[in-house]
Amino acid sequence: MSALASSIEPANELTLIGGFGYRIKQDRIMISIDQIANQRSLDNLSGTLSIELHGYSSDGRETVLASTTIGQITGQHFLEHCVYDLVFNKPYAGIWTLALELKEWDGNQFALQSRQLFDQTYYVPQEPETPSPLPMSNVIVADFSPSEAKPDTVPPNKKDNDRLESPAITTKHPKQPKPTKSVKTKKKQKPVLTSINKSSLEELSSVKGMPKKLAIEIVDKRPHKTWESLLKLKGMGPKLLKKLSAGLKLN
Repeated sequence: MSALASSIEPANELTLIGGFGYRIKQDRIMISIDQIANQRSLDNLSGTLSIELHGYSSDGRETVLASTTIGQITGQHFLEHCVYDLVFNKPYAGIWTLALELKEWDGNQFALQSRQLFDQTYYVPQEPETPSPLPMSNVIVADFSPSEAKPDTVPPNKKDNDRLESPAITTKHPKQPKPTKSVKTKKKQKPVLTSINKSSLEELSSVKGMPKKLAIEIVDKRPHKTWESLLKLKGMGPKLLKKLSAGLKLN
């Protein structure tokens, strides 16, 4: 893939120079950039920089498909032949225009410095719906075949003085059902979520899978208004955010 001219390219600032490209393989994407340059004065050190691949749909939706932070660049210096192997977040079905964006941390957020649009759109087909199984019909089977008739039993001839003996009648008492034991169901306790904006550093560090450095970044860069803003923190990626979100809440 090749890139068109940038829509945002201020003079003597942070910029993307040369050719650009990407290659998607399952849930990974390889992004290549010829140069990332700081065209400011020699004593002007940039803020922390991030490289982000954005997707823009025709109906106005926007999503971050991949991102990473790359540190700082001294004025009048550049990074050359950059290749980044990143997690790829596949967008919803539709036609997407992809843009490679260079952003700089200004103390509050990552501000856009340079954007390059790719000339070929990215198409995601609509997944076919899975047909629901047909309901099983209720069939009642009845057996109407005649049953074999049992012949009547005729008592043998006896003498007049003999009495016919009546058959002994036995009575069966129905068995009483055994009392069933009541099964106590344990109520599942809801997990206690740790607040991103209110919890202490120790509480954030105790969240399963939370790196200590990332917990410090979260506390230093408060407040966080959206989940997407956490992707701009150093050391935070989409997969790690998805894993940590099970034990976190915004407020």
